[in-house]
Amino acid sequence: MSGADDMTATNALRDDAVAWLVRVQSDQAGADDWAALTAWLEASDDHLVAFEQVEAVAAELSERAPEISPALKPATSRVVPLRRRAALPVWSAAAAAAVIALVVGQMAWRGYQGTPTVYQTRPGETREVALADGTHIRMDAASTLTVRLGWRARRVEMAEAQATFDVAKDPGRAFLISVGDQQVRVVGTEFNIRHYDKSVRVTVRRGIVEVRQLALGQTPVARLVAGQSLSHVEGAPRSVQTATDPNPAFAWTEGRMVCDDETLGDMIAYLNRRYPVPIKISPALAGKRFSGVLELGDENLVIKRLASYFSLSVHRIDSTIELR
Repeated sequence: MSGADDMTATNALRDDAVAWLVRVQSDQAGADDWAALTAWLEASDDHLVAFEQVEAVAAELSERAPEISPALKPATSRVVPLRRRAALPVWSAAAAAAVIALVVGQMAWRGYQGTPTVYQTRPGETREVALADGTHIRMDAASTLTVRLGWRARRVEMAEAQATFDVAKDPGRAFLISVGDQQVRVVGTEFNIRHYDKSVRVTVRRGIVEVRQLALGQTPVARLVAGQSLSHVEGAPRSVQTATDPNPAFAWTEGRMVCDDETLGDMIAYLNRRYPVPIKISPALAGKRFSGVLELGDENLVIKRLASYFSLSVHRIDSTIELR
């Protein structure tokens, strides 16, 4: 299923949840309506999640009605309040459901979740992003991030990417980063995340971050403080937490690549994200190792230094560079 199909299915499920919420909170709702809702909720975990999310939005809209209603069109006189049923407390947070269904609709949901904004960099390009909440993100080359600044949480979806985050403190809105099969949760801190080839590495330079592995539930698998890192391969049952000097993880932001017994194959994979002209090596060379610092300036100088260190020759073929 494509991303567009996923979004369509999600929207349809949310609309169904809104319809159920409005139905059971109306004055005409009876036992049959609640029985039908129960059956719908029990049919799928996704149904229950969608219903709980819509309830949360409804409750928040009810609480924030004085703040939200002046900005809504049509006028608030068209909002139809639905009464709370004391005899049915399980789903009683739906007092504002009519606002969602009749007035706010998609606008309210986007406001609650946050409108997605996609940030991308091309090979050879880095970028600094300042978010509206005061958070600063520095993106490495060939990286993609999707950001949502919602009412309750700030969320980032991290595709193949490397980025540093200096997160503004906001105790009322956690900063959540989905990366591979893990989630990084912070309130205010500075850290680097590297996510390449289904491998995730989180390094903290300031503050505290929690890392969850979603398949294992909501209990954090690690709490990282300054000078700690966590490495994880997607799908693996465990992660590796170590003490580390965080500065090498941030070196790319200063145009340097710090290598500690790094394989040439991994180095070339990173350089091919950093520079627009692709570099090729044979599988036999990929296992050779390097320790040192590369200045990530002119690509030709980087190639020349690597070739010198490994006693290789440089060949330019079409639009590629080969090391032999």
